[in-house]
Amino acid sequence: MTFDQLTLALPTHWLPACINGDTSNLDDNEARAFTRWETDMVMEFGPLTYADAAEQSHFARYHDAAEYGVLPCDCYEVTVMFATQKE
Repeated sequence: MTFDQLTLALPTHWLPACINGDTSNLDDNEARAFTRWETDMVMEFGPLTYADAAEQSHFARYHDAAEYGVLPCDCYEVTVMFATQKE
């Protein structure tokens, strides 16, 4: 089995949900947006592993959660790993 990775700009307030599965810091709309994003990622790539996050956040108007209704916010560059099929 081999692994591939993506580096995504994700909202800082999503990190507890990404890393620990803890959505208690998210309101209902934010939790739904995170769940939709993660479901879409798993459907496209399979199970995810959050491998690394940048040490410093940055404000981003355009980020990888924008299409889920997340407004411009502070983001971290997060590396996500997933298994790929050998061809």
